[in-house]
Amino acid sequence: MKHQKDFTNDIPVGDLELYDNYIPALEAGNYHITVKQPLYSTNQLDDDGVSVTQDFMVTAPQFFIDKAQVINMYPVPGSTGRYNEVLPNIVLKDAELPWERAVDESNRETPWLALMVFEEKELNTGDNTDDKSTTTTIGDFLQGQTGVLQPQLTREDDIDPKGSCKTISMSTATFQANVPMLDELLYLSHIRRINTGNSAIGGLNEHGLFSVVACNRFCLTPPDGQQGKVKNIVHLVSLEGMKDYLHKNADLSSYQSVSLLSLASWTFQSQSDTGYSFGKLAENLVAAEVINNNADPSLLWLRLPIPADRNTDANAAVRKRISDGYLPLPWQTRSGESTFAWYRGPLAPLLPTPSTAHYNTADAALIFDQTHGIFDVTLAAAWETGREIALADADFMSKVKEFRKQLNLIVDKLLHRSTSPYFAQQTIADIDPYETVEERLQTIITPQLIATIGNTATQKQAAPANVVKTRAVPPDPQQTLATFLQRSDVQERLQQIVASISDELSDWMARFQLLYPVPFGKMVADLRMLPDESLRFFYVDKNWLNAGIDGAMSFGIDSSKAKMLHDLALPVIQQAAQQKIKGIRQQITGRHILDTTPPDVMSGFLLRSDMVKAWPTLTIRAKDANDNTLNIIRTDLLAPNLLLCIFDEVPDNVTFSEPQESLCFGVNDAGEAVIRNVVSGSNALGQQMGSVAIRDLNGLQQLCMRAAGSHVLNLSPGENNGLVQTLQRAMSANNTPPPNGALTSGTFALQMMKSTEAVVFQSQS
Repeated sequence: MKHQKDFTNDIPVGDLELYDNYIPALEAGNYHITVKQPLYSTNQLDDDGVSVTQDFMVTAPQFFIDKAQVINMYPVPGSTGRYNEVLPNIVLKDAELPWERAVDESNRETPWLALMVFEEKELNTGDNTDDKSTTTTIGDFLQGQTGVLQPQLTREDDIDPKGSCKTISMSTATFQANVPMLDELLYLSHIRRINTGNSAIGGLNEHGLFSVVACNRFCLTPPDGQQGKVKNIVHLVSLEGMKDYLHKNADLSSYQSVSLLSLASWTFQSQSDTGYSFGKLAENLVAAEVINNNADPSLLWLRLPIPADRNTDANAAVRKRISDGYLPLPWQTRSGESTFAWYRGPLAPLLPTPSTAHYNTADAALIFDQTHGIFDVTLAAAWETGREIALADADFMSKVKEFRKQLNLIVDKLLHRSTSPYFAQQTIADIDPYETVEERLQTIITPQLIATIGNTATQKQAAPANVVKTRAVPPDPQQTLATFLQRSDVQERLQQIVASISDELSDWMARFQLLYPVPFGKMVADLRMLPDESLRFFYVDKNWLNAGIDGAMSFGIDSSKAKMLHDLALPVIQQAAQQKIKGIRQQITGRHILDTTPPDVMSGFLLRSDMVKAWPTLTIRAKDANDNTLNIIRTDLLAPNLLLCIFDEVPDNVTFSEPQESLCFGVNDAGEAVIRNVVSGSNALGQQMGSVAIRDLNGLQQLCMRAAGSHVLNLSPGENNGLVQTLQRAMSANNTPPPNGALTSGTFALQMMKSTEAVVFQSQS
């Protein structure tokens, strides 16, 4: 990437853009700036003049990287699968990271990072038995050891020599057989850009930029025809300071071993038969819901399994309740009796009839089934949940208190100004409740009034008239206030004021309606509703949410006046919160959302699966019956294997696919790379145009490997039989020659990608 590109506009969901690199303006290191000012003395130029020097430092990872930098590793850490045709890769959040340091000062496009995969026996023993690494201090590592080849590095000023780093050790033969050569490194790192709008929020770059480092060695599996599995150990290593040894003819005869810095690592098991894969996990999601080889959408609701029909009235009532998403939970009445009650969380398998009811207490929200003598505590529990969440949020509580205090003072001012004989009569709409007495006085004290007051002092006063004073019966203040608040013009004015002073409260309510502060145990009260490896759809119950908000806003209502103001203000705040629901995701991600229309219906799904753990940024696309794409208004990882997603409408189908930033590299079952179009024209960019054999999976021919039977690619851009030139010839033969006739890291990545897997689930709506 040599020229700055505008990333403010999103690309369509599902599309992918590839770039060769993202080279920072300055590589990491210590720098200084010297400013010099020549001086003239007696018309003579003093070249020395005055100068000042400012030292500064450009920092970048050198001996370790933050774990948060790693977005994805493939094959999935800890997994077991058929990976013989896969080149491991790692996705990093920082798009510039592979180019922030230099392994070759003469070519800044060469990355300093490489990904290497090993069998256990190829690495020397370390203190970590899993990845065979050793943890040491940076200072001790830099001192080196006799007979050990390691990077020649200069520790930068911001690096603590007592800080820790991880290293791996291998024989010189293993190093030379597997490390990418200097001219090959260029092709093994690139930049990907995707649309992250349909992915779970996890600190992703808002422009969807990621750096990807691929391995030059295929995953290691048991020899052909043998069963079992082989442990693969992958390390992201630094090659800074190793330039002189990244050549085929490099002389390492004076060394017995090589020690490299490991910045990230993981392990997995590779086997001959089919194992851990995206498609396999997708099949497992509905394995228990398959009837006659077809998944029954009605079994994908978030609810308990419906009991068998026993043809009794009681059984029918229980079946109806459970079908509607209720749970029988232990409950103790206020009189001390232990029984059970029905409860349903905010995620329901049906769309409840909207209610406008509001509840002052939890008991007021209890529903008693007289036919069967059982309480429904759903809304009462929602009310208490809202109250508990509010009590735990000191900031929200202070804002509620301040809001009630401010609104109370404003109402008093409006009432006083509109009824006091000492103020000019104004309509409620014209009264400024924020105007002070001083400001009001300044508007009525004019020069003419001052002159009139002065003249009055010099005039002879008439004899006072005999006035008979009578004591008027003061009006009932409670009735006066009630009458005042019942006026339509007063209510309209107060609604405007409430909207202007309750912005923070409506923000909190918008997040509550998207269930951000709601404990998972209140959403799913029994994990039998959401077993391991399952997908469950739901509607969001707005009645539950409203009851929860009633509970959260139940504080500070200590008088009839406060109750009247609460009843007037709450609908206004809730309406404002409804308008903000779609904007919450925009606030979190920084991504602009065009459609901010409040959703009439919210629905979604919960996905509990290793699929989430393996692909945390899983791409989600939902469409309605008319094939319109729905907006995602919340998608979050509630646990490493648990994903919550909420839409602004009801989907007809939902598609899950591997995230574009995690697309893996490799060959097909025949050992071929797929040739994809890179030329604009009648064929779409990325369209498959043909294929070319690059690896003999039987190990009989060398093709584009370093040797027959080798797992290491022979990229060798300068060799006729190297992978780079082989791909260039195949692309030209398939009428899609690489731009400018030369393969770059971006076009190389496109040719080596394996197609993504996707699965479509039919919603039961």
